[in-house]
Amino acid sequence: MIPDSFGNIPLQKCFGCGGLFPEESGPTHKYMLSTAGCWSSYGDLLAREYESPVLFGAVYRLTVDAYALQHPGDIGDRRAIQSVWVHYAALYLAFEQKRPLADIPPVMQKLAGGSFLPLPTIPALFEVTHADVIAGPVASHAVLVRDWAQCAYHAWNALHQPTKDLLNRIGL
Repeated sequence: MIPDSFGNIPLQKCFGCGGLFPEESGPTHKYMLSTAGCWSSYGDLLAREYESPVLFGAVYRLTVDAYALQHPGDIGDRRAIQSVWVHYAALYLAFEQKRPLADIPPVMQKLAGGSFLPLPTIPALFEVTHADVIAGPVASHAVLVRDWAQCAYHAWNALHQPTKDLLNRIGL
């Protein structure tokens, strides 16, 4: 437990992403492991995007992918392995191939039916988390999400060439 800068709200470091979030008890994702405060804050972040069609269209895809990469879960769990590979591939398509975000989900669905290599070592540090996004002004939301997604993407750099090869095999 870490007190916030005002000394009012106890904060807890998320063991998934490393961000600081209000300490609370409650639900978390089934296999993307995080603290309850992190998961709750992610819900608040999604609500911000759902409430704005412009934000939703501009960055929702990146938001989901960044969160998944920063909360990989148990690397022995098939769902966690698949999640990291598929969400990394989504960011590869967005950042490297400059594909429109709306064109990425069908590729993700195609990939989800395949099998994947074991994950490399989980990144130990993420310099930007969604704590940084949610703390920022709404006017900067899209820029902050892009920075966050780039951070998550680069942290998993060991997947870059294997993902490129995987996408080449399916004709992308």
